[in-house]
Amino acid sequence: MKSNFLLLLISVIFLIGCKNINSKNTRDLSEINKNQRINQTLIDSLIKVSYERGVFNGNILVAKNNKVIYQNEFGYSDASRTKKLSRNSIFNIGSIAKEFNAVAIMILNERGLLNLDDKISTFELQLPEWSNTISIRHLLQYTSGLPRINWNNIKNDKDIYNELKNIKHLSFKPGTDYLYSNNNVFLQRRIVEQVSGMSFNDFIQKNLLIPGGMTNAIIDADTQNPELVTAFNNAFVNDRAMDIEFSGWVNPTANDMYKWIINLHSGQFISDKSLITLFDSHSKESSSALGIGVIKNDTLLIHQHHGSSFNFESFIHYNVKEDLSIILMTNNKNRKLREITDAVENILKGNSFSIPQKSIYFAIREKCYDNANEGIQLYKNLKKLNFYEYNFSDENELNQLGYDLIKKGQLKEAISIFTLLISEFPNSSNAFDSMGESYFLNDQFELSKISYQKSLELNPENTNAEEMINRIEKINVKTN
Repeated sequence: MKSNFLLLLISVIFLIGCKNINSKNTRDLSEINKNQRINQTLIDSLIKVSYERGVFNGNILVAKNNKVIYQNEFGYSDASRTKKLSRNSIFNIGSIAKEFNAVAIMILNERGLLNLDDKISTFELQLPEWSNTISIRHLLQYTSGLPRINWNNIKNDKDIYNELKNIKHLSFKPGTDYLYSNNNVFLQRRIVEQVSGMSFNDFIQKNLLIPGGMTNAIIDADTQNPELVTAFNNAFVNDRAMDIEFSGWVNPTANDMYKWIINLHSGQFISDKSLITLFDSHSKESSSALGIGVIKNDTLLIHQHHGSSFNFESFIHYNVKEDLSIILMTNNKNRKLREITDAVENILKGNSFSIPQKSIYFAIREKCYDNANEGIQLYKNLKKLNFYEYNFSDENELNQLGYDLIKKGQLKEAISIFTLLISEFPNSSNAFDSMGESYFLNDQFELSKISYQKSLELNPENTNAEEMINRIEKINVKTN
């Protein structure tokens, strides 16, 4: 009897213990689900307000621990606002699509069919003598010295090829500097074709899209494809149809982009060693073949890549340790995707977050192109009447506008914008540096020198200002 009672007592204690454990597990699971619902609600509110503010028209996907925790589509497929974006919408992702040719190169490298240090002259591309000095690694890191493509003379791949064959001199000795040029991308794709014996598009389909389950992604999508969205500006004017046929561009959905991230970082396509190699760059400031990689002790921590083309813009963020993927794709560029990404990540970490404000750059840009004074007046009116709606705290907004005007040859207008920039940010060394450049280009050397001196005063480490002051002094000596 004692033996049976003891056995019964042990059994009861065991059952009570199991009940308590199960009860605790249930409470923990309930708490996790509650937090997830809160996070989903906060992310949804963030994106809704961003859409309502006019800073995000596009698709978003957020995944954590190999599970999609938030996905949605906001806005329209073109400027007419008659067709809404859908989960099947495919986008032009700009420079992010260059990841596919970089990974294709590494696949061929792992198969022993090429070496990253092979000179491109090895591949019978009929290029000038400089091809003996450029390696595949240089192409991947944009350190080849190849100049940018002159789009004014380009209509198709054949034109790009012909222009390459007519390049007499490189911009610099390969490996010594950085220049982000699509000529590097074009040659990567031609090398993939030469080595594999397949067209680039077929190689990508067979080795990446199909095995990666990217079933909706289309290479070089036809503009008549109903799922390919059209980009438009904030005045609701569609981008003009591109008349340039530069082949090899992958157009994915948000789901396809997520599958790309998962396959790329799980070793499905290439090894971890090859992946780390693709994040090699010329400097911390320059982009790698895969965008930006944060690496510590040979371990990848963060993968980020931004891409844009006209009014298309995309951003991918992958936090390796937390297995967190954030994918944003828009056909109405407002340069707010990084801010939205930061806000989403802060929500998931339980931190405070900010909802992006409208870009003052986009608000006044077109007006400034026509009349800088009217654009500046619009800036002042918006600041007075809509201060909290627009971003007036980021000096880069006006700085970018000033440099846009320089590129358009509107130097006096650029000087007006930089004058506004300095009045708004009087302690910014960069603002005075920009003003110095605009004065210099307009042959106003004394005013340029004064601006650079002020920039150097605010930031004694500004070597550019120091070099420009010396350059101006030499010019003054010659003219006197």
